[in-house]
Amino acid sequence: MSPTMARSTASELQCSALRERGASDTRPIERSAQCAEGDARQGTRLRSRRSMFAGGGAAIAGLLAGLAHSAANASPPEVAADVDPGSLLAKLVRRVTMGSTVAELNLANTMGYAAYLEYQLDHTSIDDSALDAMLLPLTTLTMTPLELSTQQSGTIVGQLIQAVLTRGVFSQRQLFERMVDFWTDHFSIDVTDGDFAYLKAVDDRDVIRPNALGTFPQLLSASAHSPAMLRYLDNNISTAASPNENYARELMELHSMGSDGGYTQQDVVEVSRCFTGWTYYGRNGGANTGLFRYNNAIHDNGQKTVLGNIIPAGGGMQDGLTVLNILSNHPSTANYVSKKLCRRFLAEDPPQSVIESVAATYTATGGDIKAMIRTMLRPNVLADAAPKYKRPQHIAVSMMRVLPITLTSTNSLRNQLRGAGHEPFYWGAPDGYPDTFAHWSGLLLPRWNLAFSMLATQTTGATITAASLTAFFSGATDANQMADRINQVMFQSELPAYDRNRIRDYLLPNTPSTTRQRDAIALAVASPTFQWY
Repeated sequence: MSPTMARSTASELQCSALRERGASDTRPIERSAQCAEGDARQGTRLRSRRSMFAGGGAAIAGLLAGLAHSAANASPPEVAADVDPGSLLAKLVRRVTMGSTVAELNLANTMGYAAYLEYQLDHTSIDDSALDAMLLPLTTLTMTPLELSTQQSGTIVGQLIQAVLTRGVFSQRQLFERMVDFWTDHFSIDVTDGDFAYLKAVDDRDVIRPNALGTFPQLLSASAHSPAMLRYLDNNISTAASPNENYARELMELHSMGSDGGYTQQDVVEVSRCFTGWTYYGRNGGANTGLFRYNNAIHDNGQKTVLGNIIPAGGGMQDGLTVLNILSNHPSTANYVSKKLCRRFLAEDPPQSVIESVAATYTATGGDIKAMIRTMLRPNVLADAAPKYKRPQHIAVSMMRVLPITLTSTNSLRNQLRGAGHEPFYWGAPDGYPDTFAHWSGLLLPRWNLAFSMLATQTTGATITAASLTAFFSGATDANQMADRINQVMFQSELPAYDRNRIRDYLLPNTPSTTRQRDAIALAVASPTFQWY
């Protein structure tokens, strides 16, 4: 972590700890302007946190402030120009999974850097039958668009979100799930209105997931044919007489070239004309309900010019296909997609030389996503990648991956993610949930609540039973051994000594109570080390 990021994280943690102390301590609290701003951001969420800490808030808050101390005094390690790939296996696992586990790290150590990366890239060869069995009760996942159109939107979205979280926790195809998450943001569709619920369920199954590790041109084309996207960005009502520019604009700005990709407003107008007639069959379409439809009767068949390319008159549906081909092969698209990919997997501000290398791979391979990932995750590149801040969904999933969670429903967890600002498929703007430290750093309390609520058995449907807790600490009988167990299982023995010792101290005096054991695990999740990857 950079010193600047470390100080920022520590400051937020310390401010929240001071607020927590104030729930049961009337001594004066020194507060910075940043703390005051945090109060405004976090508002009423503080009340639920205080009730959770009743009777023990001061001790827990003090520990959180102590954990922040270690973040403030951390410094990024120096990396040699040439590195041993074996030394980066733990870092690779953290980047390509939704949360590292002892089993996943052992697998990587057994296979080696290159073989493990190829194993994750060859996702269809990984047996995920256990996950498939877990998803069987979610019947809407396999329904046709017509069948989905008859279901309650709440049921569809609820099962879709449960599938996302269940796959994140239990799938063996971890890099694939990370890429599904990435493309879901890239081709973002909000499900809060009208037909979006059932159409997005189809989009997730038939557009994003089949193409997440394919080629970008195929994915871009699949999205352009997606009724969910056409409906979301109003292309379904775009006609020759009244072309709608929403899809055309976002197609270039967000899906392919980027806002600085070199297109003009006239290009937006011309692209919108090319996609007139690209629509879908509505709820009265019988067996075709929810399927893509090209309607030549409302298409503008005149000549167009897009990015200097003349598209002859009379092209019909081919006009849109020609635009997709132009955009897929444009150097701005190679650069934009590569930069977004590097930002997700490497750092918020990746080196330009790395972006250019990934973009060159895009161009050389026709946008092969696996090839781009190989270039991006070369050992010498990954070695220099700064830690990244987990988003709330990432925190929740990575926590459940390392703990003996019994997951029967995600409704309660979904409500908590909503409070943390990261409920899947509910980002209103078409640019997808942000992936920046600045956006998420002011929402610490709901992030911590994800852990404390679950460990306190207050998250219905996602709990650690008493028997599971006993099994987690099996053989560990005192505070020292329990702190070691937390370090081994949750951090693969990478927790800084200061943080580990603070957790041990919280578990004292021996023998730690069950409540102390649960709180200690939650505190480990709240530590800076677990918040970054």
